[in-house]
Amino acid sequence: EITIMERLSMVSIILLIVTYSFTTEAFIPASSPRTRNSLHRKTSALLSKNIAMVTAVDATGTGTAGTDVWELDCYSRPVMAKNGKKVWELLICDSSGVFQHVEEIPSNKVNSREVRGRIEKVIDNVAVRPRVIRFFRNSMLNILSIALNDIGGIKVEPSRSTYAMYQWLEERNKNVYPTMPGFKKSMVKSGGNGMFLDISTPDRLPDMLRADQFAFVSLPLSEIIDGGVNPENIGVGQMCPLPKGLPEDSMVQGVLFLTTRGDNLASWFSGTDLAFMRADLKRREMVMEVGLSTRYLMARLNEEQRIEGQAFEAGKTVLKGLHFVAIQNTATDDEVAGFWLLREVDMS
Repeated sequence: EITIMERLSMVSIILLIVTYSFTTEAFIPASSPRTRNSLHRKTSALLSKNIAMVTAVDATGTGTAGTDVWELDCYSRPVMAKNGKKVWELLICDSSGVFQHVEEIPSNKVNSREVRGRIEKVIDNVAVRPRVIRFFRNSMLNILSIALNDIGGIKVEPSRSTYAMYQWLEERNKNVYPTMPGFKKSMVKSGGNGMFLDISTPDRLPDMLRADQFAFVSLPLSEIIDGGVNPENIGVGQMCPLPKGLPEDSMVQGVLFLTTRGDNLASWFSGTDLAFMRADLKRREMVMEVGLSTRYLMARLNEEQRIEGQAFEAGKTVLKGLHFVAIQNTATDDEVAGFWLLREVDMS
């Protein structure tokens, strides 16, 4: 049996090019080549120690049954009904993907009262009552917020961290809707990472979310797949389910934040509902996406940094939007303060 230390010695983590200091105007080289090489070696060993033992659960619906965190989607599907109207569905699943409920709603009945009544019926007929209900569509914010308001103390969380729902929608787009009469292929969303043009302007980054330095980093996907499941190994953070069909020899792209207040920064990050990181190549900006639609400007990119951001985004595309964020106090620390395995998905 391979020991932990032997396993760690086999991990390869690559830091790309340089480490940068954070400003809202540009990334500035933060250290000399000698210092950077030392930082890279120490950081690689650090991430190896903490990430090698982490895994994400494959989103196949084989996790713990009946979790009390539900994910919901009420929206039109790529199918036209006989009356020429779009087919609308209410989809509800738990965060493990084990519990799933689907029902059609006539397009002329898509309103907060109708949706609420249908959701309440589902809740009344399940063994595990939901504690939290999440939904990801900003366009349905008003209807769903009203429909879910004050249902037996259930907490409502508009969030893009609805990974079980993303997986289920991808499966239905591939295997269910194409078999239905009235299916329109042109209406299907790609389900990949959201490389669309976003014309909204990012907000100023709050001071408590600022780090001193950062680096683009990567680690083998195989280390995530093969590691033991233990949330304590990542400190603060979360692990999204792995999408199906990823090439196991790929590298997962990520961003490492260095700051002397790493524990505090990790706590602040955990309170933002971190959705994903994006290098906006057209605007030359590094953007942090949180919650349902909030965007923070992390930094502006010069040409060299834009090229690194391009590699970061290319790696995300290969792995269906998968990437990670890590936070560390200093390069000499033995543990990371926080780790998030994230996925950017465009199903809006």
